[in-house]
Amino acid sequence: MADKYDLNAIRDSFLASQAEGSDGPRSGRDQVYVDRGGRVRLGTGDEKDAPLSKVPHSTFASRLRPIREGTPTRLAEERRVAERKLPPGTYYEETPGAEGWVYEITTEFHNSYVMCAHFDGVDYKVRLLEPELESLPDHDQHGFHLYNSGKICLSRNPGSGMPTLEEAYARSAAWALGVDFVRMGHPFPFNRDQ
Repeated sequence: MADKYDLNAIRDSFLASQAEGSDGPRSGRDQVYVDRGGRVRLGTGDEKDAPLSKVPHSTFASRLRPIREGTPTRLAEERRVAERKLPPGTYYEETPGAEGWVYEITTEFHNSYVMCAHFDGVDYKVRLLEPELESLPDHDQHGFHLYNSGKICLSRNPGSGMPTLEEAYARSAAWALGVDFVRMGHPFPFNRDQ
């Protein structure tokens, strides 16, 4: 098995699942996870000391499952997920019009991304708060999977969201790692044929 932080193996796991039209690998050891610190890795997800969020392997821009309806206890469920799965220091911003879970991810390349995940009544969207990538001279919405508004394109569906807070967080952490590659002059590594 490859080292759990082997970025080539992580990319290969995404691409193999996408080639099969699957949302995840056949082997558990090839599943991609994100820990509470935002580190993207391979593994089985059974570590007792580090709650992990499973990253869907679908193409960045495709939802394979129906949207889960919100419930009256959605915020309580989000708080439970945030406490267990999102980075330490995550907090809920309650400013009207800007509500959501604010968290910071530091990638393998030591780049920090501050994001805000929120439920819009349909699914979970994530906005990039820092750094301001859209101001880069070579910013390409398609290549970065980032709209000029700062919203990250997590799926192909209109609205570009994910059905759960945990999946939105996991996808945003994988997105941040992928954007590191784009910022270094490489194509986004986690999409097949793009």
